[in-house]
Amino acid sequence: MKSPILITLLIFATIFPAISQRLKAFSGVLTYEIQSVNTQDTVVSKMIIYAKDSLLHVVNFDVENGKQELIKHLSYNKSYILIETPLQNFAIRTNEHLQKDSVTYTFEKKRGTMKIGGLKSRKLLVKYAENKHPLVCFYHKKINSKYANSMKSFPGLATLFYAFSDSGIMRYRLEKIEYNDPPLALFQLPKDFKIVTMEEFSNAFDNLYKKE
Repeated sequence: MKSPILITLLIFATIFPAISQRLKAFSGVLTYEIQSVNTQDTVVSKMIIYAKDSLLHVVNFDVENGKQELIKHLSYNKSYILIETPLQNFAIRTNEHLQKDSVTYTFEKKRGTMKIGGLKSRKLLVKYAENKHPLVCFYHKKINSKYANSMKSFPGLATLFYAFSDSGIMRYRLEKIEYNDPPLALFQLPKDFKIVTMEEFSNAFDNLYKKE
């Protein structure tokens, strides 16, 4: 049986799909607030996305799993999850997952707008396969959806949307957007990280636990 962290990595890897370049390129920082909507847990997590045209560096701050990082080169259809362990740091190739969303859904455009994270956002009614009732989501039409963490079929950047886990429904809401030019070093693989496949990392991770 795979450990919970490996399952989390597989889910994390599926939420950064490559999509059309038809909307305006973006360079800067997107900060999302993540919060449970169906529990009394008031702890707020964060997702920070650094973007430089076709380059992404995503940092998830999760209460259960700590910090998770992903570097993605959209134009080359490559992405790597960065994992630190006591014996070795790994950059896990995740190309095999890029064509999938982490959730299954359909949506309808609805009338109504709201300013979210400083962006004028338009309403969508989204029917998730994982949820009985449709949920109201929002998007910003002038920035490509590839820069968000999910919802690759949205007609623009997702500014409010939902994800599902064993812990319940999590709401992602854009907190702020910053237009700037992040340094190129943010999108390069650290030199002390070993590039491996998910299978190779799984074997190394299992061996690490056997030694404890």
